[in-house]
Amino acid sequence: MESLALLASLILLFVIGSGLIALISSWFRNRVAEIITYVFSAISVVSGALVGFSLRDGNGFAIALLPVSLGLIATWNVRRRRKDSSANS
Repeated sequence: MESLALLASLILLFVIGSGLIALISSWFRNRVAEIITYVFSAISVVSGALVGFSLRDGNGFAIALLPVSLGLIATWNVRRRRKDSSANS
């Protein structure tokens, strides 16, 4: 049972960590960071939604809210920064 709890903790750590990676990389202004943001943001949103769906009987919505919102905020930040930099050019 302890190994199952460890596996569940590692899965949740990956889901939330992918959102954090996306949010952090969204503040850099190069093309590689933009691609990393989109990839990890997609992973975060999809896996957060799947975790929320699979835990819908308990507190799945609260757990899924964090990675989904981190992924969406990271994507919004990249698009906002791209629009601002193209308007200034």
